[in-house]
Amino acid sequence: MELRILALCPRSRGRYTKGTKRSRERHKKLPFVCFFVFLVVLFVVRSPFVGQSPVFAQNAPPPSETTTIFLARHAQTLQRQSTATMHYLELFQVRRRWVLPDIGYIDFGHNDYREMFIGGGYTLYEGKQLNFIEELFFEKAFGSGANDAKYLVPWTMVQYRLTDNLGGEAVYFPYVPLNKSGRAQHVLERMKLERNIGKHWKAGAGLGGYKYAGNAWSHKPFLTTTLITRWGDWEFWLQRLPGNKAQFQIRYAIVARR
Repeated sequence: MELRILALCPRSRGRYTKGTKRSRERHKKLPFVCFFVFLVVLFVVRSPFVGQSPVFAQNAPPPSETTTIFLARHAQTLQRQSTATMHYLELFQVRRRWVLPDIGYIDFGHNDYREMFIGGGYTLYEGKQLNFIEELFFEKAFGSGANDAKYLVPWTMVQYRLTDNLGGEAVYFPYVPLNKSGRAQHVLERMKLERNIGKHWKAGAGLGGYKYAGNAWSHKPFLTTTLITRWGDWEFWLQRLPGNKAQFQIRYAIVARR
């Protein structure tokens, strides 16, 4: 999951969903976030970092190698009273073609709704110009606005390389409700095309989309630029939201191999 902490959404996987709402009450942050911090500390202390782009990072590594990828994302509206719209964390490992385990957390800037997910997947096809990765997640919503909704989420990523300097990826997943509280949803988390600019920069554009139950699709085009460093990749989005609103995202990704 783009890696679906998610933006820094991701495998990435950014999600734009919310469950059925009740009255909004403030909740303490889940201990899960603290658990993530603990995992990251271990990751930093014990793993050698590789300063490379995580695009195609889910490709099968050598048989003796385990690739660990950590994603963090934050989104903020661009207006006079700016508010956070997303916090995302994801940690997963790749062994050969297997992606397992894959765990993550996302909220949408409110204390009445958040989601946690766990799952894994497999690289179904790996080529010089195209990769196809499929994962399956169990996802549960928490908070007063969640109504204990549970979902099964099949997650699909297609990575494509048109030339040595031009490529991109597309991530799509539906939310399949497992109980009456859930609502069917569709998320085009990103479909983007980027061009390498030297060794440390990429720039491009893309499109996101979201469909809730029987409502029409909402479209979210964006511009993106990425700074590639030895300490990870920093991707910045300027995105247009429905209602002609603007959103800024920071998406961080770091890869370690051992």
